[in-house]
Amino acid sequence: MPILCYQINPGACLSLLLAFFLGLTSQPLWAQFDDLPKAGYSPLAIVKSENDKRNYRYLILDNQLRVLLISDPATEKAAAALDVQVGANQNPPDRLGLAHFLEHMLFLGTEKYPHAGEYQEFISQHGGRFNAFTAAENTNYFFEIDKDELAPALDRFAQFFVAPLFSAEYVERERNAVHSEYLAKLNDDARREWDVYRELMNPAHPSAKFTVGNLATLADREGRSVREDMIAFYDQHYSSHLMSLVVLGREPLNALEAMVREGFSAVPKRDITLPAKYPPLFNPLDLPASLEIKPEKELRQLTFNFPIPNPDQFYRKKPYTYIAYLLGHEGRGSLLSLLKRLGWADSVYAGTSLHSRSDAVFQLGIQLTPQGVRARDQIVSLVFHCIEQLRARGSSAWRYSELQQLADLDFHFQEKRVPMETVSSLAQKMSKYEPLDILRGDFLYADFDSSLIEKSLSFLNSNNVLLVMVAPTVEPYRVTKLYAAPFTLRAGIPEILELKPTVRQELFLPEKNMFIPKRLSVKAGSMLEQRGAEADVKPKVIYRNNNMRVWFAQDQEFKQPRAQISLRIKSPLVAANAEGAAQAQLFAALITDQLNEFAYPARLAGIDFTLTANGRGYDLGIFGYSGRQGMLMNRIMTAMSAVQFKEDRFTLLKENLLRTWRNQNKDMPYQVLAKQIGPLQMIPAWSNAELIAALEGKNFEQFNQFANRQLIDAKADALFYGNYFRAEALKLAVLVEHELLTRRAGREMPPGVLLMLPSGTTKPWLYTHALDHNDHIVELFIQSPSPSVDDTAHMMLVRQLLQPEFYHQLRTEKQLGYIVAALSVPLLNLENSLLVVQSPATDEARVIKEIDSLLDAQASVIADNLELNQQSLIKKLQEPARSLKEQSERYWNSITTHDEDFSRREALIEAVANITPESLNHFYKTIFLDKNRRLWLTSDALDARDDFTEIQDLSAYKNQMGRLAQP
Repeated sequence: MPILCYQINPGACLSLLLAFFLGLTSQPLWAQFDDLPKAGYSPLAIVKSENDKRNYRYLILDNQLRVLLISDPATEKAAAALDVQVGANQNPPDRLGLAHFLEHMLFLGTEKYPHAGEYQEFISQHGGRFNAFTAAENTNYFFEIDKDELAPALDRFAQFFVAPLFSAEYVERERNAVHSEYLAKLNDDARREWDVYRELMNPAHPSAKFTVGNLATLADREGRSVREDMIAFYDQHYSSHLMSLVVLGREPLNALEAMVREGFSAVPKRDITLPAKYPPLFNPLDLPASLEIKPEKELRQLTFNFPIPNPDQFYRKKPYTYIAYLLGHEGRGSLLSLLKRLGWADSVYAGTSLHSRSDAVFQLGIQLTPQGVRARDQIVSLVFHCIEQLRARGSSAWRYSELQQLADLDFHFQEKRVPMETVSSLAQKMSKYEPLDILRGDFLYADFDSSLIEKSLSFLNSNNVLLVMVAPTVEPYRVTKLYAAPFTLRAGIPEILELKPTVRQELFLPEKNMFIPKRLSVKAGSMLEQRGAEADVKPKVIYRNNNMRVWFAQDQEFKQPRAQISLRIKSPLVAANAEGAAQAQLFAALITDQLNEFAYPARLAGIDFTLTANGRGYDLGIFGYSGRQGMLMNRIMTAMSAVQFKEDRFTLLKENLLRTWRNQNKDMPYQVLAKQIGPLQMIPAWSNAELIAALEGKNFEQFNQFANRQLIDAKADALFYGNYFRAEALKLAVLVEHELLTRRAGREMPPGVLLMLPSGTTKPWLYTHALDHNDHIVELFIQSPSPSVDDTAHMMLVRQLLQPEFYHQLRTEKQLGYIVAALSVPLLNLENSLLVVQSPATDEARVIKEIDSLLDAQASVIADNLELNQQSLIKKLQEPARSLKEQSERYWNSITTHDEDFSRREALIEAVANITPESLNHFYKTIFLDKNRRLWLTSDALDARDDFTEIQDLSAYKNQMGRLAQP
């Protein structure tokens, strides 16, 4: 994976420990300052890109709460986030998980708004979302909402930090919710691995403590309750001077400031100072050491963990980002290139993780093959050779300058993120960057400092490392207390051997990046557009024949030197059966693997591609700076048409794919269950078990026959959107046709089919998918009766009306489980809903009854607040795309769902506006209350199975369904 920023090790670290993402430039080529602030403001203005049309203001309230205001008249949503510099590391020693428990309780009513579900209902009814997380050193609260509703939402939000109720009646419920969250991830390998790390850390370091919490750590104690301890923790730690607030709205800066001062000036400032230093993360006498962990999934990885000082202090120069870039490189001469040639590894990642306020860990992680597990000792020698190579000649001004150049480009041509993501991220950065650098801190490379790089490299040595092997073959002799993770620990690491000259010759530092864009001009529109005529921005078909249809639109809104190419290749051989679908996934993996060395520098330079298989062929996407996309497209087309795979890579990637499918059955249980809907309700669509059975017996010769025949009778649709002229798009489209689509044998493409639950059955359907997990999972699939805009509009609006009460009743009031949600599950152009409950203590039969009861109870009130939710949904549908990439994806989704005149969104808005209480009630009664037109999915067999029509034979089930053919 490309490493241009500090990254979290996906295998070794928890979601609760957020990595500190740093990135790029010192004196940006393009920078602007807002007007200097008046008295009471920070003397430093915010540096921003000249392409950033938003206005910013940084200020500090009288109570020392730091505030960043963002005025964006064009924003599609308003949003706010508050980050408190208090997290799991501040938990009292005898109250582990208290900070996390407090985060849960804070949402459940305030003195001004006492109803526990009021905040959630208000946000949901106005088209918004909200969430929070507790990390090691901070807790982050955030929401987004209709752009016209920021003031009342912000008032409710502020009360969390002014006068929360912490109602006693909800303590037991949220304690159970925290416990459910703990139980839900008992089998999660990231949590289990972190549990092992925690037991080996220095006990005096706060990161060595349990962070999530459970019924035992949050139990009432003699003489004091957990509620009393939580309120004491809040009163001590939730101080305004430890808080950073970001507010984004359409209003001018002065109006936003008035909202903030009114709501947040009352946040109290406490007399507390947090420690700036901790004891060492690992006892130096305990390193070096070798740790082995046995995972739940079939995982194999080797991670080098080097304790380092907190790198936040170096964010302007980014020495560890530079080191990670070189060690994690994937091009010619890289560590990964050699390991792949030897058949020992599939990927390498590098970066910093496990950040606390005084230290962190630099990690180099390697995803291993089974052969790589056996070659661990040799890999250790290779890694330390690469580190020594960096010490000897890795410090290079031109390489640092190249990263700086890429950073400047990324800063200048940033695309808008989702408002809620924007404010949450910036609120965290406010405590790490100087006010001047809040926006550019991730992109800041101030100076090449060879001595700092050398000093940083000094921590990457063989006496300062915890070497961690995760593999199914590990023979453990210990288990952790909380997650029962099996592991073994030994002092020391394998002996570091001198490499043979022939091996050393294969390892060299990266060459200059030929993909760095040189031409960054934005192409002018047509002559009519230049003369002021209104541009027709929707894509038009510019090429059509029996092989291919090509849509094109030149971007007229975002004015970036980027483009997106979207290509769908439809193959009769892939669509024919599970064997075709399985081999197509392997083909896509092999092409991506084959091109990685060539494409990796392009990825670093902002040009990336994805090739994925679907049930009927392939989806190819290329996105980034348009100037060098043609070079990448040429290489991809050549690789796909002139199939030249090596048998050893075929064998390795086939095993990887089979392992991935097997591992997916050990994902979060509710996710596993939801993935069964496609195979149940679509043709072609295959379960993982069917794909595994289809691929396991295929040998290299058989696969090559498939690979060479799969494009016979293939057809394609394509969209070129962005910084292209029409003629350039045509040229690339003709290349695709010439390379991939010229072989014909007369085989027709079978149509896709959506399977429709029939009306008039006597019992609801029941599908049981057994899972190795202690939680009970129930999901109710409610299918729209048709893809019409009217049915789609009603389905979307009912779900929006239902979601707050579904969550509040089943999670907050009934305490069925931590994971409770009403989700959208579209299948092509058919809108559907999925009601999800994952419970640690309530069996499936009881959960089904509770869902049934809630749906029945909502029948009389479902149309309450109709107009409010109606307008909220319309505003959501009217939201413009935030970026060139998002706009391209909207157009492409329209093409792939047969909305070829791009009018469905407008029609859907009209259909939502036309919904009446009568039509809504009729739809709810007909679709949501028809118990015999339901599909239930469970993780365990029910005792009362006679009340359902069980799905035991998938083919027989599909034969009873109605059929809706898709082109």
